[in-house]
Amino acid sequence: MVRPTVITIMRELGSGGSYVALQAARQLGYAYIDQQILREAAKELGCHEAELENRDGRLQSFWEKLIDVFAMGAPEGIYTPPPHWISDERLIETENRLMRELASKGPCVVVGRGAFYILRGEEKLFNVFIHAPLSFRIRRVMGMYGAANEKEAAGMIDRSDQERNRHIRFSTGLNRLDVRNYHLSIDTGMIDFASAAEMIVNSARKATEEGDWPWVRDPA
Repeated sequence: MVRPTVITIMRELGSGGSYVALQAARQLGYAYIDQQILREAAKELGCHEAELENRDGRLQSFWEKLIDVFAMGAPEGIYTPPPHWISDERLIETENRLMRELASKGPCVVVGRGAFYILRGEEKLFNVFIHAPLSFRIRRVMGMYGAANEKEAAGMIDRSDQERNRHIRFSTGLNRLDVRNYHLSIDTGMIDFASAAEMIVNSARKATEEGDWPWVRDPA
């Protein structure tokens, strides 16, 4: 009996993707991998998890990098990186390696971080993209993240989309919104969370019954 070894979930802010991923993992009895990657990366890189949280799924801006450059002294001195200064390249390489190590331990659902591409060598890989209309996302961001109004929520969503797009392009060379990267795309503005999780679970169980994976391919 064969089941997906790894299910990856890419999602948009406000789409409920993380919640759907967690429900699918629970129903399948799979491990749920998300913040563990950040925690393990912080331990390995010798910093606090909070130092990496604001860089989760995003790249440093020019000004953030410039501040880091001068964080340890006068500009005329020889530059020595601060003890916890971590480049985008080093952080992504560390998170990617940890993701592969965690995914190799058994069946799991992995959220975000370009997992659809990073784990492409897995024998049984099922890639899912969860999205929703902007109006739906705005309502959820206002309720979940405390945005004061629709304009503020829309700004948070726009920044998140741009940062995630840049991060995925930088770390994988692919377009995050290219549907060819995924085997299943779900609009949670039309399909409720419970049904979305059920779709993922049923797809995994169908693979068990059929015993083959006609959809498995490398991302575009």
